[in-house]
Amino acid sequence: MPRTRDGSKFVTHLTDLDSTSDTDVYIVPKNFSSHVVNVMLSNSNSANQDYTLKIYEKLTNNTHTLFTSHPVTGKDFENVFTNTLPLFLHAEDKIIVAADTADTLTTLIAAEEFFDPVR
Repeated sequence: MPRTRDGSKFVTHLTDLDSTSDTDVYIVPKNFSSHVVNVMLSNSNSANQDYTLKIYEKLTNNTHTLFTSHPVTGKDFENVFTNTLPLFLHAEDKIIVAADTADTLTTLIAAEEFFDPVR
């Protein structure tokens, strides 16, 4: 169970998807749980660009595909998880994204991490 009395830390991770391979865009640190309040994908290209979104669950050693070839409109962005639709992850869980076209998408992950000594 996370220890909220030990405080939390807010983190933001930006990743340019410079290949079409699976890219770990966020990994929860060991001994932490994470409350992900935003996963944003930004498309710098004028054409629509597709991406695949996966979640790796360390406890079960399984990767779950949430979206495959999902489009982001040209010169626009999309929020997948938000403050009102958050994602909760545990130690060493990952958010993985693959772009269908390299050098067009950027991910932004905003999260609050809580110390979790049991994990």
